[in-house]
Amino acid sequence: MTIFLFKRKPEKEVINLLKTHVSLSIDSIKLLDEYIDDKSDNKLREIVKLEKEGDEIRKRVILNLYEAFLPSMKKELNYSIEILDEVLDSIKHGALIYDLMTFDLDETIKEKCKLILNISLNMLNSMDNLIDVFENGGDFKKHIKDIKAGEEEIDDIHHEIYRYMVNMEINSFWEGKLMSDFVDRITEISDYIENVADEFQIIYLSYR
Repeated sequence: MTIFLFKRKPEKEVINLLKTHVSLSIDSIKLLDEYIDDKSDNKLREIVKLEKEGDEIRKRVILNLYEAFLPSMKKELNYSIEILDEVLDSIKHGALIYDLMTFDLDETIKEKCKLILNISLNMLNSMDNLIDVFENGGDFKKHIKDIKAGEEEIDDIHHEIYRYMVNMEINSFWEGKLMSDFVDRITEISDYIENVADEFQIIYLSYR
């Protein structure tokens, strides 16, 4: 079933902007995955650039919401784009923290961090599919389930990383802090994605 009736330009614009924002997040998380391997300055600059583009999209969504959708939908959609913007922000800050590391990240931790990013990428693809369901209909529950499963898997990996880290020999306070901050930043990406999915689920259940 389709929830939104895309007869007016503002509604179409909001949905298109949401999909564009998700697309930026997908591109950014792929860049971060590569940046972990090569620490390319160009990739870091592109990640920062994508975060700024996402912020501009967030502003445009909020402006368009004044003319689009029912009042109750506006609230959830406004909150959704604010949370979605945190995804790009977390990716950027994760990259900036990684840039500060003057040491090589432990290979076990690196491998698990890249796994977290890969699962988060799959969650973003499911998020993109959720938006398609709003417009074109489809299996909403499957995509919600996939996002929830991804977030739970990442929580488990996050715990595994910390269990590994507490038994590591850390050379300095800053080495330990940068490692833990980096892990926390990339882990919270999945939390934000799940929170957006929860807002979409509220809309879906209220207006189907």
